[in-house]
Amino acid sequence: MLIIPVDRKPDWKRPPLVTILLVLINLLIYFGIQWHERSQMEPAAHYYLVESRLPEFEFPAYARYLESDNKPEAAAAMRKGLELWQRLRARTDLAVARDGKTASLEYYEPLIESWYVLDADLRFAALMQQAKPAVLGTIAADDLAEWKEQRDHYVSTRKRSFTERYSLIPAQAFERPITLLTHMFLHASVEHVLGNMVFLAMVGYAVEILLGGGWYLLFYLLSGLLSAAFYLVFRGDSMILSLGASGAISGVMGMYTVLYGLRKIRFFYWFVFYFDFFKAPALIMLPIWVGKEAFDLWFGAPSNTNYYAHIGGLLGGALLALVYRLLARRKLEQAHATYVAPADDDKQLLSLQQSAYSALSRLDFERARRDFSSLVRRTLAQQKTPQPDWLLQLFNLSKQVPAAPVFHKTAEMLLRLPKGSLAEDKIHQVYLDYVARAEPRPQLSSEQSLAAAKRFALNGQPQTAAAILQILMVTARQHQQLPQLVQFVARGFMAAGMHEKAQHYQKMLQQQFPLSEESRLATSPGNRY
Repeated sequence: MLIIPVDRKPDWKRPPLVTILLVLINLLIYFGIQWHERSQMEPAAHYYLVESRLPEFEFPAYARYLESDNKPEAAAAMRKGLELWQRLRARTDLAVARDGKTASLEYYEPLIESWYVLDADLRFAALMQQAKPAVLGTIAADDLAEWKEQRDHYVSTRKRSFTERYSLIPAQAFERPITLLTHMFLHASVEHVLGNMVFLAMVGYAVEILLGGGWYLLFYLLSGLLSAAFYLVFRGDSMILSLGASGAISGVMGMYTVLYGLRKIRFFYWFVFYFDFFKAPALIMLPIWVGKEAFDLWFGAPSNTNYYAHIGGLLGGALLALVYRLLARRKLEQAHATYVAPADDDKQLLSLQQSAYSALSRLDFERARRDFSSLVRRTLAQQKTPQPDWLLQLFNLSKQVPAAPVFHKTAEMLLRLPKGSLAEDKIHQVYLDYVARAEPRPQLSSEQSLAAAKRFALNGQPQTAAAILQILMVTARQHQQLPQLVQFVARGFMAAGMHEKAQHYQKMLQQQFPLSEESRLATSPGNRY
């Protein structure tokens, strides 16, 4: 089962630089270093298991060593490994004698883990450097000489890779403490690194926008350390390599649940052959994710997945985020208000827009009017400008209620739109419809009427501008901008080829406003409309 948040896209105006950096570092380490060393262990493993008798000597020696270290279960596993190796060697020797075919390392694949556990134990390796290690037990001189020769050849063949040097081996964690940090930047395969980086990219940026780059990086590294510590508590004696960023990424997921708290988040889930989306408070996912990892740990099929690290990362990240919430509450609230709430508002507006146009297509005009009204109102509440088409649709849908405030207000906003926002002929039609339908009467102020008249005069509708002018000559005779409007109306008629009308308004300017600057310019030599 997979459950991941898919609630928001990154804001590339404020890119998640730390998340991008972490992804790049992990990819560069794997493809730049680890990719080229994948086959370095094969020659040594082939010699040890396929060609030499070293398992015959060292598997029982390592079992005795483990028993002396009070690890009876691990010792029993090594003895079973010896029995398996003896059976496989007998079969391969028979095949060689019969067919002349040599065995491959793949044939011994069930023993690879046992070999690596023994090989990675540096304390046991130090014992093997002695001339006659006591853990070998009673051994004939010829066998001792053969063991010594083969051990020397194996050591010369075996070269520790970068991955081995910097991966976490729980039993050696205190001898190599740097691996508590370095292991989280290493991966075992292409699928491993790409899967982890996809999760990090999908969740990390949403956490980074709330914490900021510095705190986010610190908490990421601490989550990795806490996940490793949790693993050591339960498997501190393990000699198996542990590597990968999943512990730290689990920490990021734990932070996500606490930082977003009860905010409803959109999640994608996939279960067997079924997948879908759902919305739920982010915090609810913490026990679900922890429960899933615990279930897989206790009841799932055998796997190389480090469920202990996942659980430790989830709990550690959640704890770090909780401390941050308590100590930096105002800063977190400000981050939510600045980066999260606007995105949520945008999604709500998009949903409303889809609903409004859908209702319009179904001819459900009442629902469409309510949705467009909500769109405009919420946009204004965010101190943004509503889209011109929303205003036009709302105006047309409100014609059936011409006395409603929304009809008057929408007409006013449409008439104030900057040039180019909407076709001028549509703005002109809005004015005509408004003055014809508005009840009890149009509620445009003198300033608004004056601005509309100027707009129409300059955009090919001088007749409408002239009609508004006649009204203003009565209702706002002393307005300082009336001479300019008369001048614009005269120019509008001249541009439309209506010269007599243009001359009429030019004379009106000189007669009604003889002292105005516009009148002086109109009578100056060389003036042409």
